[in-house]
Amino acid sequence: MTQTWLTIGCVGMTLGAIAFGFGANNAKNEAWRIVYTINFFIAAIAASLYLAMVLGQGFNIIYGRPTYWVRYVTWALSTPLTLILLSFLGSTSLPIAASMVGADIYMIATGFVAAISPKPTSYIWYAVSCGAYLGLVYLLLHHYRKEAEQQNPRGRKVFYRLLTVHLLLWTAYPIVWILAKTGYSVIDSGLETMSYTLLDLAAKVGFGFLSLSSLRQLEQTIETPQRSQERVLR
Repeated sequence: MTQTWLTIGCVGMTLGAIAFGFGANNAKNEAWRIVYTINFFIAAIAASLYLAMVLGQGFNIIYGRPTYWVRYVTWALSTPLTLILLSFLGSTSLPIAASMVGADIYMIATGFVAAISPKPTSYIWYAVSCGAYLGLVYLLLHHYRKEAEQQNPRGRKVFYRLLTVHLLLWTAYPIVWILAKTGYSVIDSGLETMSYTLLDLAAKVGFGFLSLSSLRQLEQTIETPQRSQERVLR
C-alpha cells in the first residue's frame, strides 16, 4: 500500500509540473507566467520527493519508527514558494511576506526536530512547531488578508476562498503527524503515506490550479471597473 501511494504521488506531481510548465511557456502575460512558474517548481520539487521515496531514499528508522526525513527537506523548499505565490496574488508587502516565510521555515525545522527526537521530547518540539504554525495563521488571517483586501477590495471573496482552502489543507498535516507513528500511532504507515500523499497533491497541484483560477477572477475584478468607466466616457 505504501509503495502504491508513493507512486501515485510521484506520477501526480510530475503531471502537475508538466501542466504548469506548459502553462508558463504559453502564458499570456507576466502575471500568469509568474504564477505558472511558481506552481511548476512547487510540483517539481514534490515530484522529486516522491521519486526519492519510491526509490527507497530519504528514509531511516529513527528511535524504532520509520521516518521519511526527505519530506521535511521538500516541505522546507516548497511551502515557502506557496507563501510567495499567495504574496504575489495579494500584493503583500515585503515585511509581511518575509515574516510568513520565516515562520513557515521555523515551523518545518522544528517539526523535523520533533520527527527525529525520542518521545516524549518529540512532543515538546511538536508543540513548538504548532506554535510557529499558529503565528503563521495569524499573519495570514490578519496582516495578509488586510493588505490583500486593501489592494483589491473587489477580490475579497477570492482571498477568502484562497485562505480557507490553504489553511484547511495545512492544518491537516500536523493532525496526521500526531496520529501517525511520529505521534500516538493511531494510524499505520500505509494510512499515513496515503494521507500525506493526498494532502500533498491537494496542497500543491490542486492549490496550484486554484491559484490560477483566483488570478483570473482577480483580473476580472480590476477590468470590470475600467470597462464601466470607459462606457461612461463614451
